[in-house]
Parts: sequence; C-alpha cells; structure tokens
Amino acid sequence: MESFLKINLKKYAVIGDAHGCYYELKELIEKIWSKYGEDTFIISVGDNIDRGDYNLKTLEFCMDLHKKGKFLEVQSNHMDKFIRWLKGNDVKISYGMQKTVEEFNSLPEKAKENLKNKILEYYEKIPLYLIVNNNESVIAHAGIKDEMIGKVSKKIKSFVLYGETTGRFLENGFPERLDWTINRKVKPDSPKIIYGHTVYEEPYINNKCYGIDTGCVLGNKLTAYLPREDKFEFVKAKKQYYSF
Repeated sequence: MESFLKINLKKYAVIGDAHGCYYELKELIEKIWSKYGEDTFIISVGDNIDRGDYNLKTLEFCMDLHKKGKFLEVQSNHMDKFIRWLKGNDVKISYGMQKTVEEFNSLPEKAKENLKNKILEYYEKIPLYLIVNNNESVIAHAGIKDEMIGKVSKKIKSFVLYGETTGRFLENGFPERLDWTINRKVKPDSPKIIYGHTVYEEPYINNKCYGIDTGCVLGNKLTAYLPREDKFEFVKAKKQYYSF
C-alpha cells in the first residue's frame, strides 16, 4: 500500500520493534489480551524482522494475526529492505538482515517460493502510516511531523521509514538521529504520535510523541503503549540477540 490508512478502533495497543524476538512478542500480546481483553487490536510500528533469532517465525506470526483481523503493522525500513531483496533488487545485506536472509535461504525451494509470495501479498496491504480514530493517534515507524499527516510523497515516506540523521554514528553503532519531537508545536487537538526505530532504554515521551523501541533484540525489553488508557506494558528480553 503506497498510502496511509484511517482506521477506527475501540481498544488498541501499539508495540515497538520486535526484530525477530518471537517469544517476547507473543508473550507481550498475550499479556495485553489478558489484562485488557482479547478484543484489543494490536498495532506494530514495524521492524519485526532482522537481528533476532526467529525472524521468519515472527513475521509469519504477524501475518497470521493480520489474517485473523487482530493485527496491523506499518511500513518500516527493515521490512521494506527485505521486500526489495525478495523482489530481486540489489540491496546491501547488513544490520542483522543476514539473519533473515539465512533463515529464508535455508528453506526448501518450494517453501521459499510459497513464503515469498505470501510475504509480498501481505506487504501490499501494509500502510505507510496509520491515523486512528480521526486523528486521536498516528502510528508511523520512525515518526511523522504534523504537516505530513494526511499526505504521501517520497520525502514523507523517507522520513516515516528512516527519520532524520546527522550522517554520524554513535559509539553503540547506531546512526546519530535528530530528535524531530523537540520542535513540535502541540495544540489541544494534536494527535499522539507513536513510533519506533530509535532505540531508548525507556519509552521516550516528548510533546505528545511516544518512542517505544526499547531495544528488545539488544537485551533490554519489548514495549507496548495503550493510547486510550495511557499505559505501558513490557516484557523483558529473554537474552541479548544482537550487538553492533
């Protein structure tokens, strides 16, 4: 899907980047459904593959939940890159993507072809970003600026997938990212913006923007945010799956 999607939901939870942490994702969703009801719709900020140990298992879990009408993810840079690789485009296999590629290539040829078609069909249904309950909240992988909401362009897609960087790298190996939330002018009707991509030790809240990638694959924890309840739920990582 090359556009955003507007959706109305009574109860929903937004989960941060899982990066192949299948067991933590499954546990967090079960925890949410146990505490808030199984009718709580699950939204993912994307990047459910790469770096972890169970990338295809995580992706197939997400696709199964989507088929059951319980789950939706937004487009993200790691998934976008994997889709381009599946289509035969020349992409650099790095940043943990090799784990996903190795899992895929280890499958029998017929299983690879079937899964490839299933993934490509699934990705066509994934929106660039989500607008929930008439601007109550907006979910975008790396974030989104207010003037971009309700619009689509190459520039907006690049921001939504990758955010803004300085071109420099931090000691932990991550690109140095600009904090786009700092200059946000919040109004009474401004939506909550919920995003992942940038890793924080704890959820980062600033100007009604909620960064919820808390580095589960790096050994920290997986985070969910419930916008209507204004509550967080967490599951601790089983181990550190990846380091730079």
